[in-house]
Amino acid sequence: MSAEAVARVEAILRQSGVIAGPCEIRPLTGGYANTVLRIDTSDGRILAKSFGKPMAGTLFPNLPADEAEALRRLSGFGVAPELVGFWPEHDLLAYAYVEGAPWDGDVAAVARLLLRKEAADAKGFRKVSLTPAEILREGDALFARCEDGARPPRPVPADLSPPRRWSLIHTDVGPGNLIGSGDGLRLIDWQCPAMGDACEDIYDFLSPAFQILSERTPLAAPETAAFFAALDRSDLEARYLELRPYFAWRMTAYCRLRAERHPDAAVRERYRQAAAAEIDHLAG
Repeated sequence: MSAEAVARVEAILRQSGVIAGPCEIRPLTGGYANTVLRIDTSDGRILAKSFGKPMAGTLFPNLPADEAEALRRLSGFGVAPELVGFWPEHDLLAYAYVEGAPWDGDVAAVARLLLRKEAADAKGFRKVSLTPAEILREGDALFARCEDGARPPRPVPADLSPPRRWSLIHTDVGPGNLIGSGDGLRLIDWQCPAMGDACEDIYDFLSPAFQILSERTPLAAPETAAFFAALDRSDLEARYLELRPYFAWRMTAYCRLRAERHPDAAVRERYRQAAAAEIDHLAG
């Protein structure tokens, strides 16, 4: 972000009363689509997110108003950062800084966080695919955009009953979006929330692709078992196992497409590795 753009964000926050007095502003790295500034003031620390252009044809849209609404609904549940303010005319969002290091590998803490999230109201958010046939069609559409025509075997869609309830889902529960530890763990970057199946967020966290894209090692079987032991929801575990091949097919297609089109060669290689890992996940 240019110095002029940083000054513009600071001016908006000062005019809104979010900042008063001296402050220190520094950009943070790691985001794929948006620019994030850490702002230290005498009253505390906040993050200001300046949103990039809306994205089409992706599993992970960039939706500023939806992120603001998700943070409002999750307030007090110990799941997400606390919203400070949203300025839609500037595509600018501010929320309380989440203190702590990136996720430390505690899978039980993630399970407890996802259970806390179930208390939030999902009504009004975009609806995402629920059935195996719908999820596979999304994967088909992504594969059709790939230059490489090779595809792994397509799973046969099963006739599954819908989930018991719509959940507010994050849709991008990778380690890079988990900050803190224990019951202080928080899930950040809510720019693509949805009404969907709780198992989609479970799949994302356990998926080898999401781990690889966060530059982590895929979870091993004992870690997955520890996650489900902490979740203690046999219904969700059974449903996850039924849906896993369909989510893996779609994620393989997404990673294949990004491996072809991302402008950064290192990131393309990461997506290539993630796609290969998802193909193995399909078989397992």
